[in-house]
Amino acid sequence: MRSKSQRRSVEVFDTPSGLGGSHTVEVVEYLGNNKVRGRVWYGRATATGWEAWKDWDGYRFETDRANLTNKRTMPLFR
Repeated sequence: MRSKSQRRSVEVFDTPSGLGGSHTVEVVEYLGNNKVRGRVWYGRATATGWEAWKDWDGYRFETDRANLTNKRTMPLFR
């Protein structure tokens, strides 16, 4: 089994940020009652792996599953 630092890609969704845009999030926990805990991916894929932009990368929050749109696989390496 690969550790998180060795993942090559991650399944993500868009969800409203509440700031007029959206966040790219990975579901890290299903909470019941159609709620999930999401982890924001904010940065860029590079040849050596994910370059995190510290403003939002790693931020976790709860949201309704209905707010998750545009399911896709995002590469963590370029």
